[in-house]
Amino acid sequence: ALPSLRSLVSQSAVDQALTLMHPYFLANFLMAGAFIITKTLPPVCDFLFDNCLLELRQWEIFTFLGCVIVFKNKRQPTVASYLTNFCMYAKMSNMASLLRQPVYRGPDTIVYFNDKTLEEELKSCDPRVYWLIEFYAVWSPPCADLAPVFARLSNDYGLDNLRFGKLDVTKYPKVAEKYGIDQSGWSRQLPTVALFKANKEVDRRPLVGAKKRVARFVFSYDNLVSAFGLAELYNDRLIWTILVCLGGPMSAQLEEELRRISAIDNASVAVHKYELLLKTILNQDLNAAKQQLQLFLNFLLDESVGLAVSRQVVADLVELLSSRIESSAQVGLETCQVMLACLQNRAISFEDQIVGVRQLLARGLEAQGRYLQAAEALAAIDMESVQKQFSRDEKARVLLKTVELYLREKDADKAEQALSRCQLAAKDPPHLQQYKVYYARVLDLKGKFYEAAMRYIELSLQAGETEHQMQHLEAATVCTVLCPASSQRSAMLARLYKDERSQRLAWRGLVEKLFRERLVRRDELLEFSASLQPHQRQASPNSDGLTTLEAAVAEHNLLAVSRLYNNISLAYLGQLLEVQPERAEQMAARMIAEQRLVGCIDQIRGFVQFEERHPMSLWDCRIRDLCEQVNSVCERVAGLHPDWYQAACQANV
Repeated sequence: ALPSLRSLVSQSAVDQALTLMHPYFLANFLMAGAFIITKTLPPVCDFLFDNCLLELRQWEIFTFLGCVIVFKNKRQPTVASYLTNFCMYAKMSNMASLLRQPVYRGPDTIVYFNDKTLEEELKSCDPRVYWLIEFYAVWSPPCADLAPVFARLSNDYGLDNLRFGKLDVTKYPKVAEKYGIDQSGWSRQLPTVALFKANKEVDRRPLVGAKKRVARFVFSYDNLVSAFGLAELYNDRLIWTILVCLGGPMSAQLEEELRRISAIDNASVAVHKYELLLKTILNQDLNAAKQQLQLFLNFLLDESVGLAVSRQVVADLVELLSSRIESSAQVGLETCQVMLACLQNRAISFEDQIVGVRQLLARGLEAQGRYLQAAEALAAIDMESVQKQFSRDEKARVLLKTVELYLREKDADKAEQALSRCQLAAKDPPHLQQYKVYYARVLDLKGKFYEAAMRYIELSLQAGETEHQMQHLEAATVCTVLCPASSQRSAMLARLYKDERSQRLAWRGLVEKLFRERLVRRDELLEFSASLQPHQRQASPNSDGLTTLEAAVAEHNLLAVSRLYNNISLAYLGQLLEVQPERAEQMAARMIAEQRLVGCIDQIRGFVQFEERHPMSLWDCRIRDLCEQVNSVCERVAGLHPDWYQAACQANV
């Protein structure tokens, strides 16, 4: 049995060996090992590849292949089937190893060095020039990831004093050794970015510790800008090359810089560089900055510059000025005026930006107390423009701000015109409330005190803060006192007097006297007159030099006299009204003509005859006055002695 078994086993091994010698298996073995042989066997690897070392990514692929083969083939019945699967996966891994990560092919301003040119450039360059060098390897995936980021940095920050370069450490390993960069397949120092100045390394990323431990660093755009201070270096360059002066070669340098930026195809990069240039210009002296800004805007608004870029830059300029208008209003105003002058020629294309400039100009003028000019700047905005569609909220805000500025300047006519434009836009509750307040103020400013008083009383009754309600109520009281004597004024006085809130007003006593139709002397009006606004102290029309307050009180006193006397001499009437008899006669004649006073004047005898009222109506008035006085005494007693008052009321009940 043993000889027959041995012959059977030897025969099986011979059959398997003959099977493996088949051309199919020989060709597959060759293709499966082709990549490893060509990658590691000199001089073939030197000719086909950059180096003769397997990269980290390739080791990872072969390790994964081995794991797959072990688990996939552990139950194969024959050696032939095992080797067939092995060759299939090996060929797949060869293909994966040959496929490299895509290489960045976009625009950049990078200089590619070799070992000699790098050393020569670092030694011979201007000591004020910075070089940011990337040491990379073509086989490294992190280096491939950094390529577009580094190219973008070179486009955004590349200047004469800040330059960007790259060097392949796989081609020039001695340079890598000089700067202490590990170039092996397991290296964590690829890529390495170093900053040089005056042939000295200033900084690098990633950093390497004392024990050659590499600190982790994420090569993102923002991290590189922050780590190497690229924004500060770029601004230093702009200040170095564009130190603004009155004309001369610096203007030529500015034009050259503008032309260089306009040649950039990437719009976002061009906008970024325009913004940095703007910041540098605005940091200069005011007179010089105006000239340079005008040159900048004229170049930017030229049709050769794309409309999308120029609009974005002008919008960014408006936003930049908005943060400075409060602190340096004069600089902001001068800049806004220059911008308006430059933008006027292309008003249709830049209507949004012109609106922003006008609003900014109004803010600056308001900060300086030039309210009329600020209002005119806002009034120049075309709210019905076809090019720019304003929302109802935007219209209301701009128009109400215009009204407010006109009111501060005491220009009632222009404020009323702006308010009429705002009537349809102010529909939201906050805007509607503000509209009503401004309308009352316009009526007050135009001397329509009765209408203003009605508006103020309505505002005092609306929901809101108590402080604002009392302010409106006090304004209504002042306007009512200034109204000409009439039945409407009497009704308004009655409404104010019976309002419980009027107890807290400073002019409660004056309102009570006017309501009860008592005579008011001029010396009782001194404090009230001092609290009036300038327009309320002006001379009243048809009053022969009397102020609005003096005329209103004189007419009130005339009505009060008519309640006390059936007739009175003009001389005595002048004494009561504290005016000349001739002026008293004129006042009585005007009130009789306007049917505010019922009576007649006997010019021959020098008397004024008032209408004889019915005794019962006079009796009713006196009873009403008495009841009101008793009620007033009770209220004062209740305020001073509430406990006694409550007990007395209960006892009487």
